[in-house]
Amino acid sequence: MAAFFLKNKIVTVTYRKLTVSRNLTFRRTLLFVILAFSLTYSQNTGNLRGIVTDSLTGEIIPYANVVVKGGKQGASTNSSGYYFIPSVPAGNRTIIFSIIGYVTREVTTVIKAGVINDINIKLARTSVDLGEVTIVGERNARENETDLGLEKISVKDIELQPIGAELDIFRVIQNNPGVNTTGDATSKYYVRGGGSDQNLVLLNGATVYNPFHALGIFSVIDPEIISSLEFYKGGFTPALGDRLSSILNIITRDGNKNFYQGTVQAGLLSGKVAAEGPIPGGSFLLTGRKSYYSGILKKYLNNKETPFDFYDLSVKANFSDPSIDQNSKFVAHAFLSSDQVVNNDPLLEDYHIRNNIGGVKWSKIWNGSPLVSDLNISYSHYMAKVEPNLSGSKPRENNVRDFTINADLAYIYDSKDQLLFGVQNKFLTTELKQVNQLQREIDYLVSRTSLAGYVNYKFFRWDDVGLDLGMRFNLLSMAEKRPFLFEPRISLTWLINRLMIFKFAFGRYSQEMVALANEDELISVFEPWMIVPDNITAAEATHFIAGFTSWFSDRFVLEIEAYYKTMTNLMEVNEQKFTSIQFDFKNISGTSYGIEAALKFDGSIFYGKAAYALGWAEKYAKDLTYAPRYDVRHSINLLAGINPGANWQFTANWVITSGMPFTPISGFYDKLLLDGTVPINILGNYEPQFIYDKKNSSRLPYYHRLDLSLTKKFSTGFADFTIGASVLNVYNRENIYYFDKKTGKRINQLPLLPAFFVKAEF
Repeated sequence: MAAFFLKNKIVTVTYRKLTVSRNLTFRRTLLFVILAFSLTYSQNTGNLRGIVTDSLTGEIIPYANVVVKGGKQGASTNSSGYYFIPSVPAGNRTIIFSIIGYVTREVTTVIKAGVINDINIKLARTSVDLGEVTIVGERNARENETDLGLEKISVKDIELQPIGAELDIFRVIQNNPGVNTTGDATSKYYVRGGGSDQNLVLLNGATVYNPFHALGIFSVIDPEIISSLEFYKGGFTPALGDRLSSILNIITRDGNKNFYQGTVQAGLLSGKVAAEGPIPGGSFLLTGRKSYYSGILKKYLNNKETPFDFYDLSVKANFSDPSIDQNSKFVAHAFLSSDQVVNNDPLLEDYHIRNNIGGVKWSKIWNGSPLVSDLNISYSHYMAKVEPNLSGSKPRENNVRDFTINADLAYIYDSKDQLLFGVQNKFLTTELKQVNQLQREIDYLVSRTSLAGYVNYKFFRWDDVGLDLGMRFNLLSMAEKRPFLFEPRISLTWLINRLMIFKFAFGRYSQEMVALANEDELISVFEPWMIVPDNITAAEATHFIAGFTSWFSDRFVLEIEAYYKTMTNLMEVNEQKFTSIQFDFKNISGTSYGIEAALKFDGSIFYGKAAYALGWAEKYAKDLTYAPRYDVRHSINLLAGINPGANWQFTANWVITSGMPFTPISGFYDKLLLDGTVPINILGNYEPQFIYDKKNSSRLPYYHRLDLSLTKKFSTGFADFTIGASVLNVYNRENIYYFDKKTGKRINQLPLLPAFFVKAEF
């Protein structure tokens, strides 16, 4: 996706009907796009563009609202702080810039006809966290965006979440309906009935194959470095691919452009430091986080001793110089994370997990043209290793090396239509060493190249309709058996009236990289990634999404979405492999469907969100239909906060979900063990074995939990401080996690747990 792409709105008072044939061919679509290029509009208008930044730090401000006063033209800044409003009437015009957390600013300027007018704006922060901010024209800037399934999450949204033991971005997205988890001891998430490996996590355009610390308890991405999050629950655009369920696009901050500053923070699990400041032509940001106390993790793991040790490092630098290349920005970034579980007991396994990520990016706004471009080159290396020591298990190791080149362009016409197109070239090597079902060691080493392209045309010329037609296509595929070449994507927005919008999306998706995860394992440490084997067909999914958005005011909105998703050729380990001629893996299929609702309110003192999801998920194997473990029928999430001023902030989060499926035990039998070295002891060489009922045929009781947090910001003569305290599971609900199969003992999830942190900014 082009970094500078944003959606805009045309406003007129007439209503037109738009009819699109269901059988519209790709050739006709391209012809239609070409004809659209020739459209020209009155020279009595000019185009308006610019970048919105923080007046204090110089950081870009994503998702700010930009509206022409007295008219209905508007836009929102994208993740790079860039906005573009075409066809603004020439003459004196007042432009309004607003976003929660910043003082609304009005700027009067002369719009020159037939040219691009550049206005870069700096916004000042409010004196309190939310403040009395007037959100002017936010709804107008959004109305005909074809963004169904997209949740834009700003830094402010992250800060408004309960802290917990560690502030975690995955806990933030789990507040969205349709996003589930399998327990307190993991931040691993499942979106609309899809497996965890169907979620793509991007960090500045690079793939993060293992985004979790401490065996999945929280994210490897420090929230302090984030500028914006874009979370797609489905129906994502053709610029994004290679996953079936969701995309999480993380953009990190550039760093303070005006002065140097440092941050030190300490919590229960880890400590972290950060430094940022200006450099010639740009800025830098350097952060590091390290675990120092694993005792608190015993609460997550039911008082089991686990010697966790983890760290992550992040660095980013940006540079721009008009004398070298006008309106260009160069970015270099690197990220390292490491997790280790090293036991002193030689009878236990040790674990080693690493992410090494780096990349460079060149973004350009072309002079005298509404064209913007991105060139992004990234490298990602993921390594996971299990050392058995004397435990009796087999060694396991997984390596993924991913070198990716993305080139994206976006062009905005005077008609307000937009054209996006680009290519992605990926060079991938995966290696997996482990033991198969026959206890034979396998070494699966594959190197492949893929080449994908996309084209996307967005119609924003109509007052009451926004239409997005796109196609993603693979010229080279990594999988030997790929089910289809073209992946069409369609999104439609229809303004029913000034208070209600109907949206629809359809798309086909494929996935050639999979993780071998056992969904029945509560905490899975080793989940290797691999390219789909040649004997297995690459997975595909089809999304149908429809929804309504209704505004009761500029700050009070209701969103309802329904979805239906089919998944075919999902890859699983062949547990019925009994001979060497049988394959290690097999294809299965699945279906998920449901309805979601979210009611949001953003006020100056109070904010809140109520979300409900009703969903079904099923998988189909040979002669077996079952619900996966992450199938949750009902879920309710209530988030509320109060910001009374004086830099105090109180938040509460209450979650209730119906029970997850599990496989019950229906009986036992004695198994005769054959040693092979000594005569069989008929009288004593038996071991009890379980007889399982139908897979996931029972459900656990309902789960519910209340978390509270309180933060306070204050300044001294030498630093700004933030202190926070939280309580997880306030009323100490005993939520069942599982039953120990050997002892029959009930194991509960997280008990009442207090937590705190302190942060100092210099």
